[in-house]
Amino acid sequence: MVRFMNYSSPARGIVPIVLHRIVRDTPSVWEDVHEDRLKEIISHITGCWTVFEKDCVINDARWMLTFDDGNLSDYEIAFPLLLDAGVSAVFFLITERVGQPGYLSWAQIEEMHKNGMCIGSHSSSHRSLTALEDKQATFEFERSKWIIEQRIGAPVTSFSYPFGACDARLHALGLAAGYSYLCSSFHGVFSGRKGVVPRNSVHSRMDSRTIARLMEPTMITRFRWGVEDVTKRALRDLIGPHRYARFRNKLFL
Repeated sequence: MVRFMNYSSPARGIVPIVLHRIVRDTPSVWEDVHEDRLKEIISHITGCWTVFEKDCVINDARWMLTFDDGNLSDYEIAFPLLLDAGVSAVFFLITERVGQPGYLSWAQIEEMHKNGMCIGSHSSSHRSLTALEDKQATFEFERSKWIIEQRIGAPVTSFSYPFGACDARLHALGLAAGYSYLCSSFHGVFSGRKGVVPRNSVHSRMDSRTIARLMEPTMITRFRWGVEDVTKRALRDLIGPHRYARFRNKLFL
């Protein structure tokens, strides 16, 4: 299977995109994204996408599509659309939630992996790692990695931070646990080198035009990203990641 596609201007970097639950009805929370928006994204990235592949340096691609949490919609909605388009994506799992209502089963995960999807870790319990001591955070990194690798029979080299909460201490622990790529929720363009990976969130309030601007960021868009990230970090640090998520959903409603 072709993993790395050619693009005429690789120096522009890779724009990583993160989604959560995909819905066919009206979105009910901030992180929901309608199926039609996902179809537009997949259509746009066909031919210029990439995923994490062991320790390869990622070159000659323009977009990376990622999904957090391991929601059932990954299999029921996203996976068939990706297969039809010949596109692979990265799916980050919360291992303690696998098999629970609304989440993927191991059989579904194994099928997705066999059909070219990249599987990463989103921790064992989805606790904010910044609130944990080193030993507890290391457990979250290592336990989830080991479980996924045993089930899919392949190395797990990428990790997505719960709530996007991360810092230099956690980056060092994650790399020591054997990950090559540590995914945040702060905006940016990815060079392909190992280490911390920025990601650009698509959510329920974004229309097609807004998503297009995210996928083809101008200097103005990147400046706005910087302002948004500073504000988001300050608010999340002030009230905590759980309250921040609830606050965001109240704004949506």
